[in-house]
Amino acid sequence: MSSPLEQAILDIGLPPEWHVAVEVRPRRSTLGIEVHPDGSVLIAVPEGVDTHEIVPILRGQADRIARAVAGRIAIGGVHPVKELVDGEHFSYLGRTYRLRLTEPAEQPVRLHGDWLELAVEPNGRPRGTALVAWYTAQGEAWIRDSVASFARGAGVPTPQTRVSDLGARWGVRERDGRIAVHWATFQLAQPLIELILAHELTHLRVGKHSSLFRQELRKLVPELSARERWLADVGSEVWLGATRQAA
Repeated sequence: MSSPLEQAILDIGLPPEWHVAVEVRPRRSTLGIEVHPDGSVLIAVPEGVDTHEIVPILRGQADRIARAVAGRIAIGGVHPVKELVDGEHFSYLGRTYRLRLTEPAEQPVRLHGDWLELAVEPNGRPRGTALVAWYTAQGEAWIRDSVASFARGAGVPTPQTRVSDLGARWGVRERDGRIAVHWATFQLAQPLIELILAHELTHLRVGKHSSLFRQELRKLVPELSARERWLADVGSEVWLGATRQAA
């Protein structure tokens, strides 16, 4: 930033990972704030704007910008629909496995080398719900092994957790203080799972998506901006349980 207006905005103290840009738009009569899908922030200002008028407005809007930037933690985009056939690709903890259908078995889903094995039902059909249940169980084990150390880092008591279908959210802090994580999260690479867990644990200290929230979250995830961009890039590739019959 080099202009007086840009320097004034920098002096407000917005989190550095927000990547704030300023654009003068002659047709505007009021200040405009745009948060793009990649989390960058564009401040559109009228031509000839008085810096002393704009800066207080931006200070007052900092929390709103923070909420918009935090929207990148939501699940978005069009997600894949899987065919439950040999060779279909599924991810677990960031690694890709190929599906292999097996005979009916007591353990309906298991990892075996590079394969994710799914036992068919007695009628010969595979069930996508068995895979969802497997991801849920694996996620519960991962959270159980990890949450205590992350909670210590966040400076909060270790919360109770659950893994389930959360719709369009990767995670949520519930009213009773529990942390819930979407079962589909565990298809992501571990640094992204850690980001989601850290995000929800930070909510135990700071309720709202504010600039303070971002400051606290960065203590747990110093490379916050990079991980959020990574999540935004790969989030739509995650399977949310939809299947179709093989052609």
